[in-house]
Amino acid sequence: MNENIDALLSLLPQLESSLGAENPELAEYLTSIGLLLYHESRFAEAEGFMQRALDIRNKALSVDHPDVGSAMNNLAMVYLAQARLAEAEPLFRQALTIQEKALGFEHPSLATAMNNLAELYRILGSMDRAEFLYKRAYEIRQRFVGDDHLEVAEIQFNLGKLYAEHGRKIDAEHVFRQVLHTQESYYGREHPEVATTICCLADLFTDEKEYDKAEPLLRRVLGIREKLLSPDHPKVAESLAALATLYHKHGTYVRAESLYLRAIEIFEDALGPSHHHVITCLGRYAELLRETDRESDAQSLERRIDSIIDQDDLALD
Repeated sequence: MNENIDALLSLLPQLESSLGAENPELAEYLTSIGLLLYHESRFAEAEGFMQRALDIRNKALSVDHPDVGSAMNNLAMVYLAQARLAEAEPLFRQALTIQEKALGFEHPSLATAMNNLAELYRILGSMDRAEFLYKRAYEIRQRFVGDDHLEVAEIQFNLGKLYAEHGRKIDAEHVFRQVLHTQESYYGREHPEVATTICCLADLFTDEKEYDKAEPLLRRVLGIREKLLSPDHPKVAESLAALATLYHKHGTYVRAESLYLRAIEIFEDALGPSHHHVITCLGRYAELLRETDRESDAQSLERRIDSIIDQDDLALD
């Protein structure tokens, strides 16, 4: 467990006793814990803290107070991370309405609310709504911090993903290159965020079958992740799987097979044998086996995938 979370949790009973269970200052503290849990992908735990912070602020503050809007936005972020889109959307919309009314239409806080709501619409496939909100959020942040700022790059990155998902490859490449320039200016050439953006660029070229452009980018990403993370980190496995997929599509089957096997081994060790990354990688490897005239091996692997899925279904029952 994160030591910061441990420390905050250990002090929580004392703070509750001294402040009272419905003090707005306690809501700030609960939000801090919730955000730490959120950034560790412990969404179910984060939800409880965000919900309690919202309940406190709803009782202590007016319905249109910006802190109420902020608390709604935080809870909606947790819902979004859990793919609970129907629960996230009304909270995001209400949070944005509250903040527009309380802070005005050009306040920098609105950019965060717009970006989050746009992200939800991107996931829902609502291109026009998402693009409109991303561009508004971009304009607000750009006005306050300038073009070459990480907070602007965050919104541009999401806009780039939207363009890529809707086939606007030229627009996506242009935006991702802007993001990469900003990130390299701030972080240097070897940073996890830089690797993520390069990976998105490589995906564009892979989709367009421009393998000669995609391969050096994916190799650069793998090099960054191997240097910054442990060799058995899931992000390293993601890079191995991406390179394997590229070689697979290009027909370089021997290279692809060795990379698939390495990626599968890391995913299984790090995330467990039933994780969706394992299943996805096994499925692609089964396709490769079939394409290289190993039908029996492909069928065996597909039975293994079916068994994993069946076991997960039984666990849910």
